[in-house]
Amino acid sequence: VVAGWLLPRAQSVWWPSTRARARFSVSLAMATIAGVQALELDRGRRQVFVIGNEAADADSLVSAYAMAQLVDSDEAQGVALVQIPREEFCLRGDALALFRYGGGPLAADGSPARLVFWDEVDWDAVHSLQDRSLVLTDHNKMTEEVARYFEGRVGRVLDHHADTGSYPQAEVIIDEALGSACTLVAEEFWAEGKEMPAEVGKLLAGVIVLDTRNFDPKAAKGTSRDRRALDGLSAFIPPHGCDRWYAELMEARKDVSHLSVRELLLLDLKTATAGDGGLVAFASVSGAVRDVCARAGGPASLLGEAEALARSRGYAALAILFGKDSAGSKAVVFVPGCSGQRGAGMCESMAGHLARAGPDTVGEAFRGNPLFASQGILEEGFGLAPWDSLEPLRAFALRGPISRKTLLPYAMSASAL
Repeated sequence: VVAGWLLPRAQSVWWPSTRARARFSVSLAMATIAGVQALELDRGRRQVFVIGNEAADADSLVSAYAMAQLVDSDEAQGVALVQIPREEFCLRGDALALFRYGGGPLAADGSPARLVFWDEVDWDAVHSLQDRSLVLTDHNKMTEEVARYFEGRVGRVLDHHADTGSYPQAEVIIDEALGSACTLVAEEFWAEGKEMPAEVGKLLAGVIVLDTRNFDPKAAKGTSRDRRALDGLSAFIPPHGCDRWYAELMEARKDVSHLSVRELLLLDLKTATAGDGGLVAFASVSGAVRDVCARAGGPASLLGEAEALARSRGYAALAILFGKDSAGSKAVVFVPGCSGQRGAGMCESMAGHLARAGPDTVGEAFRGNPLFASQGILEEGFGLAPWDSLEPLRAFALRGPISRKTLLPYAMSASAL
């Protein structure tokens, strides 16, 4: 593990060698959004893919985007990959605002045109690249999905999380104390002596400000190494300064006013696997159910949006947990997905199981979970009650203290699942 400041470049096993530039291209990504061009893989160069972690937060997005530009050369084609579909980029309001400030090419939906998203990749084309290699940023162990295409091909790691020691053959730079992986990327630009594009400088500076909480002493997130990196990027900070910029980026992170109903459902969504392998999705929406229905155009329109989402993502069923209303109650809606009667049966099973929860029915496995006690489930259950006025939604009122941390595991413990 290397954690120094402005370290010299070590010779890497993957670093591209000079080669004849006999070029021909293959399509990697299909353009489905206005402003996004299919990426052409240059067979005259070695492909170096750069990927952040699966959460695809601003640090992962920007560190991969910037590193791909750093490694791009006459001999290597840098390709920044993102482990989410392009439609989910807009859920990250801080990243949306940052890339807009960066000034680089954007698609019609505001996503960076030069980022390649997971749903756009022609993996057969990638698999055909015998000399492909991978750089990991903001994490140091591949997910199983990434490893399927890049096992044994990790050549470089830049991260600030606990070292898993997964790639002893790679050039590894890890500093667990750092606030941001973008600090390491900035250092790599300076160590290479490569000119930093203004777009990249703006993006790196913005993420460091975000990840260090603008060096708020109470947050204790940043280090002197992060501070030196931000000082080196000072030319890219907006004229109004870091304090206001940080406030703007944090406001953008929390703002959901630009999101469609489908995007609201995707914003905070987790999945669980049923016994038959079917996926059940649990979406948590901050708004009250009536407010979200109104935003969608009524209960029937909300149902249509939810059904379309479940079908497009292959969910057998979708449960939507809504925030508190003015009376302090929450709501949950169950939506059958793409499995026909199986999906409807899952919804009925989950609703029935939650409705029966109470002092005599909650099993020992859940009694040991402190949240079941603190949310009053051991005494009062989930308080599930049909909300008939919201038909055609399968909607139920729910006690206010209930959270997805208790709803999801208990619903998935229904014997029919």
